[in-house]
Amino acid sequence: MERERPVTTFQPMRSSNRSLAGRIVDTLRDMVESGKLTPGEQLPPERELAVQLGVSRTALREALHTLAALGLVEVRHGRGVFVIGNSVQAAAQRLSAMLGTQIGQTGEQENVVRIRELFEIRRVLEGAAAEWAAQRATDEQIMEMRTVLATDYDIRNAASPDFTLINELDGRLHALIAASTTNRTLILLMSVLLDELALVRSNSLRLPERITRSLHQHKSLVDAIANHDAVSARFAMIEHINDVERTILDSIL
Repeated sequence: MERERPVTTFQPMRSSNRSLAGRIVDTLRDMVESGKLTPGEQLPPERELAVQLGVSRTALREALHTLAALGLVEVRHGRGVFVIGNSVQAAAQRLSAMLGTQIGQTGEQENVVRIRELFEIRRVLEGAAAEWAAQRATDEQIMEMRTVLATDYDIRNAASPDFTLINELDGRLHALIAASTTNRTLILLMSVLLDELALVRSNSLRLPERITRSLHQHKSLVDAIANHDAVSARFAMIEHINDVERTILDSIL
């Protein structure tokens, strides 16, 4: 539910090695996650927000496009940009805390064991998620998946790819597929699994060959879902997960 826009203070961007659009994404995402921007809240008009942040409108538009692809804001044409709540993420964070230390922050042998365990679960859950998505996804949800793919493609093919955003968009696509199943338990469990693997997934996506393969695999997966081909969608998802697991294990063994 949207609300009238309250007076929210936006600070100018700090200097950083990240692209300007990437810094805008970080700033607005932090404001959402900290509660400074709340679900349903409307952002200031583009011109006003650009002035407050001290950025160009072009960079701001790029950042808002990425935030929309990540599912943090919604652009309502003719009305403005609104913050979207993320109650699933909050619940996932609580469950993740119960599991303990994130992979990548423990010893190598423990990492390997946990990675294999979590990928076994991913094959079961995400294989089913892809199959159900092919059966249940709406045209609007499929369009969202294609929007994320297009944004991901542009960022990966930039002169200086923003790997933080690449990792987030990768997770966003998997989250959209889970969401299209309408199974709330699966959505929660998938969010936890992706969070547990976030660090090693991020590192694997920096490998040049992984970037190209991942794009092709995601396209094949979304195409199968769009064609409502449940068998091909499950196969594409499992092949993708197997490849990611091999890449991650090869990088640490």
